[in-house]
Amino acid sequence: MHYSIGQEELPELLRLALAAARSASELILSGFRSPRLRVEIKADGSPVTDFDREAERTIREFLRLHQPWPVLGEEFGDDSGAARYRWVIDPIDGTLGYSRGLPLFGTLLAFEDVPARCALIGVIHLPAMSETYSAARGMGAWCGGERTHVAPSRNLRDCLVAAPPEHQFRLGAVAASHERLRAEVPHVRSYSDCWAHTMVARGVIDALAEFNLARWDIAATEVIVAEAGGRVRIRCARDVPGKYDLLIGSPGAADAVGALLDF
Repeated sequence: MHYSIGQEELPELLRLALAAARSASELILSGFRSPRLRVEIKADGSPVTDFDREAERTIREFLRLHQPWPVLGEEFGDDSGAARYRWVIDPIDGTLGYSRGLPLFGTLLAFEDVPARCALIGVIHLPAMSETYSAARGMGAWCGGERTHVAPSRNLRDCLVAAPPEHQFRLGAVAASHERLRAEVPHVRSYSDCWAHTMVARGVIDALAEFNLARWDIAATEVIVAEAGGRVRIRCARDVPGKYDLLIGSPGAADAVGALLDF
């Protein structure tokens, strides 16, 4: 289909995205802390479970029944071809934590303009917490019926900044910036994955940096944080083709952290 999505179409697409992202919740929760849960390791070294695969199948089928757009998903790839628009699915973001019994996992769903590499709709659903963060361009960011905003301006030394451990900085080919960040920011924590992204949109975490992420890890986040008034920076990963580095936060905090990380 080769027409442009108008602003008037976004509310209906957002309602569909919310329903689709929640469609696999019962299935996902049935595997959480369950003795039936089995973990495999994919070729890229990341964990996967049958619940990841079944959740993506469920969401894909929901979307297929309700609309015409193709899908890029973590577990079953990209069927979008040359389509201008597509859905982007991460059925269980934070599979490692999910498999260990941590409740910080979530389902990510975005609707994006492919040539522009710009998400128009984003949903992060946290099944174990019964929270859903969502946004559409020009419509603000929300958690349920509550409008969300990034943190107010603060001195960098008062900011809570989420960044990966030093090992991940080395893998991201930005090892030197880890020491600069630690020297300038007293409150650095290794929060990650979609739960931490929602905490940026809520204003709990002032800024967050992550490296070597896939498109499905960041598409929903980029529109949610932007609509919450935040800064979103995405660049191609330095050493891993097809992956991205992400910096998000309140404008002042993101800019200050970006300067320390050469981002």
